[in-house]
Amino acid sequence: MRPQGPSAPVNLPAQIEQLRAVEQWKLTGKMALRENDEAVSANLRWSVNEQDLAFRLSNFLGVTLVDLQAEHGLVTLKADDRTYTDTDATRLIYRVTGWDIPIGQLLNWVKGVPGDADSYTLTDAGLLATLSPACNRCQQWQVSYGNYMQVDNLWLPGALTLTQKDTSNFIKIRIHQWQIP
Repeated sequence: MRPQGPSAPVNLPAQIEQLRAVEQWKLTGKMALRENDEAVSANLRWSVNEQDLAFRLSNFLGVTLVDLQAEHGLVTLKADDRTYTDTDATRLIYRVTGWDIPIGQLLNWVKGVPGDADSYTLTDAGLLATLSPACNRCQQWQVSYGNYMQVDNLWLPGALTLTQKDTSNFIKIRIHQWQIP
């Protein structure tokens, strides 16, 4: 059984300030996506080093389904034996998949960090329970947080679900391990 989070309340403003300063991290876990009647579940490896990132989804046999790399302002997406490039990850993902996923915000949401104008609710321990983004391109998304795990004195989400308003589309992320170098 995974820990559900802290037993005592967390100082959320201090937690958010510390998490915003984390610009290098790695996580492993699972991701499930559903769009209309199509669904896929895959193993997830995701690493971020300041502005560069590597995001890989693979099936249970280890076969890579999606490989997204962003380095030095160039984003490359490999999927279905094809390679796509762009200078904007959000635009590239939309162009290839039709999913409008605000990558810049998602990099904070996955850490449990709301934007300045976002509205949110808290757990009894003072961590994010739900998040309603206010940014222009991401208002159709809602984020719900599951359990939390402690890593280097920070509480990081162990599970989150992004749902698109007015659709049955969702993205579920279950995190097995966080690494903050």
